[in-house]
Amino acid sequence: MVLVTGAGGQVGRSLIQALSAKGISVRAWIHREEQKESVLSSGASEIYIGDLALKENATKAMKGTDTVFFICNTANPREDEIGAHLIRTAKELGNITFIYHSVLHSLLSDMPHHDRKRKVEKTLIDSGIPYVILQPGVFMQMLLPSIRSVKNGDPFVQKFYASRQTKMSFVDMKDYAEAAARIIASGTFTYGTYEFCSNDPCSLTDMENILSQLTGRTVTSAFISDEDFLENSHMSPDSYAGQTLLTMFRHYNKSSFCGNSFTITQILDRNPVSVRDYLAENLETAKSRSSI
Repeated sequence: MVLVTGAGGQVGRSLIQALSAKGISVRAWIHREEQKESVLSSGASEIYIGDLALKENATKAMKGTDTVFFICNTANPREDEIGAHLIRTAKELGNITFIYHSVLHSLLSDMPHHDRKRKVEKTLIDSGIPYVILQPGVFMQMLLPSIRSVKNGDPFVQKFYASRQTKMSFVDMKDYAEAAARIIASGTFTYGTYEFCSNDPCSLTDMENILSQLTGRTVTSAFISDEDFLENSHMSPDSYAGQTLLTMFRHYNKSSFCGNSFTITQILDRNPVSVRDYLAENLETAKSRSSI
């Protein structure tokens, strides 16, 4: 039995689907009752509802499981604290492998959420319990609003590229989930840290060229302002999450954010979905929906 925290989010539901497809039982830990139907339809066999930050909930949720997959909601200011108490609980219960959904290049401490994830990684490694750390690049699903903009005949509106020198590595969330499910099913990846990225990093020029080829028109780009990003994301300008994400984008724009596809290719035993493939599939999906 695998306990998946943060099961109501996109990553959690994708992981549940991938585990369910392999016949692996999942207990989905969700925060709210209204998330129940979505995780059950994704393939969860059991549900636990409760606050992730409370130790008594962790003990109840973990009982009867052999694997904990810790996913924390984006830019949570307490992720390191929550991770620490979940790891302690897993150690106290015993015979649990702890898998952590981290981030590519967690050592980049100038980004607050990276630094918190780095602290969780250290706590996990120091704990002595069996662990796996997964470090995905930026999920391609974050490009969906930009794809919709292009589909509507507008520019490639985005936040990742303020410069044509910037390069970014992405990974399809479905590939990430499938690779994670393979790791869990295998049981041979413990005490390892694995970076998950798709093929070659993309520049803004690469993105525009791919989109232009796929649409048959010249696609230009537009950089969304901080104010518009926060408004579209329903975040207040002074919120921790909002400022954390803006700091992240500034780092990407200044320093790029690149990784390698070798590890995920080996685990999947195939090439991961490329940025071009993902853009093509979702542009076609968007066109199909618009014709209904």
